[in-house]
Amino acid sequence: MDWDTYAQKYRQLDDESTVPPLLRRVLDGSSGTLIDVGCGEGALLDRLRAGYGDSWTLTGYEVSGVRAEMARSHGHTVHTSPDGVVPVEDGAFDVATASHVIEHVPDDGVFARELLRITRPGGFVYVETPVKLPGAWYFRRNPQAGWVLDSTHVREYRSAAAVNEVLAGAGLTVVAEDLTPISYPLAAAGLLVRRVLRLPQSTKRPSGLAARSVSIPRYRQQAVLTQRPEPPVA
Repeated sequence: MDWDTYAQKYRQLDDESTVPPLLRRVLDGSSGTLIDVGCGEGALLDRLRAGYGDSWTLTGYEVSGVRAEMARSHGHTVHTSPDGVVPVEDGAFDVATASHVIEHVPDDGVFARELLRITRPGGFVYVETPVKLPGAWYFRRNPQAGWVLDSTHVREYRSAAAVNEVLAGAGLTVVAEDLTPISYPLAAAGLLVRRVLRLPQSTKRPSGLAARSVSIPRYRQQAVLTQRPEPPVA
């Protein structure tokens, strides 16, 4: 299934209402340019605009033209390309974010190096991804990764250290990290039922009770704030 077909079949679920704490450490009291790589339908960009629209210039990037158009319909600027290479110059942004994207890409090392490339020296890269602790299980399956939270996950890291190792291997310096419980949106259960019954899918984002989540046993979310090192002084 290609990403546009996937985007048409599965709406993006987002039950967050605030900007992640580690990302706020960089954005609060500052200004600059930020790109959300794998911005989906623009959920994080919406929250960033609400909190920082006067001081931060926001851009998105998507491999899916369908989801890019959804984000643009919210008023966001979004770049697209089918190959995962962000069509911008090296060092174009002060901050790059990738929320639940790295677990989907064919090569996580290549992806981490792309995040480094588009961030200026001294700039920051923020990444979120699931961590699957021993004993964790979920009902979806990927031929490459086994039982996973999402059938498009080609990997689920088994420790926070494994996530950090990929980012450090790309040349990024880990500044701060946060490991928290990961939740399952109740709306996802409703979408699953509607797919099984072949009912029309809603085009609206979940709200109210449907937007709430329940924790998934033995799964965690690893949030990592990293920095691209400054070049050495000659």
